[in-house]
Amino acid sequence: CQLLWDGRAVARTDAFVEKSIERAVRRLAPELLRYFLRRVHPADSAADCVGEVFLALWRRRARFPKSEDEQRAWCFGIAHHVLANHYRSTSRRVALTERLRDELGRSGTSVTAGSGELADALSQLRSADRDLVLLVAWEGLTLAEAASALGIRYAAAHKRHARARAKLRVLMSR
Repeated sequence: CQLLWDGRAVARTDAFVEKSIERAVRRLAPELLRYFLRRVHPADSAADCVGEVFLALWRRRARFPKSEDEQRAWCFGIAHHVLANHYRSTSRRVALTERLRDELGRSGTSVTAGSGELADALSQLRSADRDLVLLVAWEGLTLAEAASALGIRYAAAHKRHARARAKLRVLMSR
């Protein structure tokens, strides 16, 4: 496949497209970041959105436009879709949070560890051990499921869980 690039005919190879994308990313990243910073709250999400644009661009690299003007327009078209997805995701997350808050309020369930002896004992555990214990005790996960959720091996989870339970027993008996 031949194309005209900078006034000369060149074969459109994967390496050629990759270099074109790399140049476009360097050229367009500041513009896209400004685009998202004006539209996305919190602003920390703007960089993630730019990353999503470039990920989509890479996935569709076979259709990457040849001219810089087309590339710019194409990237902003992708940015428009990324922004729409961001808005939908944010609104779903807000709605779910509100629904969860309402459900927990109606059932009288506390979202936190509460206060008192158990909360004090839990606060004295290492964060990783506390997370493991709470996933098993409160969320009803098996030890294998909790290990998977935390990204650790079952053997490590088993050892941490046993150690944390032993420490909790000591702390609760005082």
